[in-house]
Formats: sequence, C-alpha cells, structure tokens
Amino acid sequence: MGCLGINRTAPCYQGAVPLYTVNATTVEQVQETVKFAAKHNIRLVIKNTGHDYLGRSIGASSLSLWVFHNKSIAFSDDFVPDGADQDTKGIGAIILGPGVIWDDAYRAADDHGVIVVGGSGPSVGASGGYCQGGGHSPISQLHGLCADNVLQYTVVTADGTVEIANAFQNKDLFWALRGGGGGTFAVVVEAVYRTHPPLKTIQVATYQIYFKERETRHKLIKDWLSRQVDLSQDGWSGYAFIQDDFLKFAFSLTDKDWIFAQNSISPFLDYAESFDDAFVLGVVNTYSSFWDAYAASKLRMEDKNAGMNVVLGSRLIPRRNLETPDRVEELADALMKAQDASRDYGNPNAYFLSQIVAGGAVANGSSTETSVHPAWRDALMDVVFSSMWEDDLPVEEQQVVARQLTKTIQILRDITPGSGAYFNEADPGEPDWQFSYFGSNYPRLKKVKNMVDPKGLFLCNKCVGSEDWSDDLTCRRSR
Repeated sequence: MGCLGINRTAPCYQGAVPLYTVNATTVEQVQETVKFAAKHNIRLVIKNTGHDYLGRSIGASSLSLWVFHNKSIAFSDDFVPDGADQDTKGIGAIILGPGVIWDDAYRAADDHGVIVVGGSGPSVGASGGYCQGGGHSPISQLHGLCADNVLQYTVVTADGTVEIANAFQNKDLFWALRGGGGGTFAVVVEAVYRTHPPLKTIQVATYQIYFKERETRHKLIKDWLSRQVDLSQDGWSGYAFIQDDFLKFAFSLTDKDWIFAQNSISPFLDYAESFDDAFVLGVVNTYSSFWDAYAASKLRMEDKNAGMNVVLGSRLIPRRNLETPDRVEELADALMKAQDASRDYGNPNAYFLSQIVAGGAVANGSSTETSVHPAWRDALMDVVFSSMWEDDLPVEEQQVVARQLTKTIQILRDITPGSGAYFNEADPGEPDWQFSYFGSNYPRLKKVKNMVDPKGLFLCNKCVGSEDWSDDLTCRRSR
C-alpha cells in the first residue's frame, strides 16, 4: 500500500494511499468536497474508520473524504421517517453521525436503556461499510442484520446534493444502501437505526478445547457442526475459532437462565472431554445487560494492531448443510480439507472462524426491503478462512498466498451451490464476485448505481459497478 516490506532505507512510494485528505466534520464540508472532486474529475474515496479487508477506503491517485470526526449521537423514542404517512407510528431509534464507532454507540445505548444491532469490533464505524454491507452482530439471531434495522439515511449524492433515503422517499437508493456495500452509492452523513428493549439477562459461554491428534480435531468439528441447528434453535449465537490444536468459542444466549445455558451447551463439552488428548477449559457467565456482556467477554473482538497482513475468504453455509448426518460429515470433511490446504501452503497457523450469526431473525428478514445477498436468509453460519504473512514476504509471494486462499474457499463453494460470500469478509479473488456478494440483487444494484452516480465518482474494490473500470479504478473501460 505504501512502503514495501520493512527495509527502512528503501524508497517509499505512494501506492494506494490517497494523495490528499479532507477532514470533513460538517455536511457542508462533505458537499463541497464531493462537488470539487466531481468538477475536477478526481477519484474520491470515502473513509470513516478505514476498517476494510479489500482496501475500499483507499485508492491510488485519489482524494480521501474522511468523516471520522463527526461523532454525534442522539436518540428518539418515537422516530418517524421523513415523508412518512401521517398514521405512521414512531419507534425507538439511535441517530448517528458518520464517525461514531460501535464502542461509543453501545455505551450510549446502554445509558439510554436500549440496545442496537451492531458489530463485534469496538472500533468499527457504525454508519459506514459495516451496515451498508449487511452487518452481522452478536445479537443478529434476536434482531436481524444491521441492514435490517436501518430506518433512514441522510446522504450526499454524487452531485453534492443532500438527500434523505428511507422507506417513503428515495426508495431505490435506500434499498441499495441496506446491503449493497459502502463507498458506492453516496456519502452517508447520518444513519438512523432501530433500537430495541434492553436484555433482561444474557449468558455468555466462553470455552477453549485443546487437543493433539488430527482425528480428534475431525471428530470435534463434526460433532460441533452437528449441534449447530439445535444450538441456534435454543437461541445461541457467536463465534468459534478452530485451529490445528484448539477449538475456542464465545457464544451468547439472551433471556435464558444459567441452568438452561449450561444444559444446552454441556453435551458438546462432555463429548470433548471424552477424548484422552483433549482438555476443556471455560465457563458460562451471566450478565444483566448487553453492554456488560460485550465489554467483559470475547464477544468484543478487540485488536490493538493498527493493521495486519491478512486476506480473508468467507462462505455463507445454508441451514440445509447442517440438517442431516451426511451433509454434516460432508461439511466437516470440507473444512478439514480446506484448513489442511491453507496450512500446507505456507500458512502454518491456518484457522477458520465459524460464526453462528444467521438464522433466527436473520432468516425472517426481508430480501425485498434490503439488498443483502438472499443467501443470508437461508444461512445458519458464516465461515471465514484467513491467510497471513510476514512483513518481509515479497509481493509476488503475497499474491500466491491470496490465490491459494481462493482455491481453499473453492472447497466450500463446491458443497454450497447457490450460496454466497459475506461482502465485508470476502475473498478479493472471489470468482463471479457480483453473484457471490449480492446474488440476484446485482442487476438492480447496478441500475441504482448508474442512476445515482452515472459518472462513477464513488468507486471501490469489487463494489457495484467497479467492473466498468480498470483494475486500479482510475480509468473507465471502453464499452
């Protein structure tokens, strides 16, 4: 991106780092920046916190519109979208400036006596690509994806105009912003999300299972997968990390008591303890609020690194792949094969993340009101593989690592035909990325893109409409 490797005496090049940045703290500053970029035909990239695995908030030879320092937070107990019918009833809402991070949003919501659907990363922006790309959450099982909870966006469009998009006006744009990806359609300067009543109690099961033998890993993965449907039906959601010698998980259960939680999770733990080479360590803790549970547990995925050398690939796993013993065994074998392939090709610490962040309210969400991949409504799990490398690995070899990850994820694509990948945790080499990220929604998303941004001011890597541009997104391809 900038300096190559770790040689401090080597020349440093600009790479994909924007040439200039506007620190826009007001809507008027956002408008002026957009108008300036459009007038002078300058590539513009939108950034709030910069969390993105595909570099969508940076760009070669670009001007960066940085909205991080607009951090307003407000609440309404009876929010009614602009332009709504007179008989529309108001509902609870949180109103966020574009620079608010989830840690601050969660704290404020707790102080206000409500909860909001957001991410597990505390420093991820609440109004940007996370929610615009779908946004799974520790409480998605209960209240759906973040995109399902959007009530209204205030945006600056490619011509510098301020527009309000909701279910009553600018409906196509509103639909596109609810799952079609950030940095693509407009600059969000205010987001309004539905709030929900506080949780009465939340159980968090945090366990580490260590083992030595490959056969133990295979059997534990298979048993773990076989229980996912039942765990989901009991109300559990959360994250499991699986490596060569351990399985760790942090799962949460809302509005159930400790005894129910322990009885629900114990069969898997008992099975794990039956192996001579396995060691189980963990506990189920009870919390009285979502904020207390989030702040104190592994649901809060905090990483103190400013950045890391990593490429991800993901696959949405349909519920049907977990409903019969044969399909479970097929999936377990595929995960083992994929993990082994990743490790054997220079990734000794290969792991995958098995996330129960679908099902429940996600399955009941609307595929017509949001533009998230319809596969989310059939999925139960989101599986993510990662590949990492050292700072001094040559660029050519980094590219080989990335290509190998694409081959690894193909093992999962082969057993989940018609499903897709999570836009925010996707493989940059994903074949047929338009369908993998957006499914049958892509043609309509492309129409909305051409309608609201006909000149292609807002561009980002593997975003709607980017196929019309060169790989570095600086020149439009000839038609």
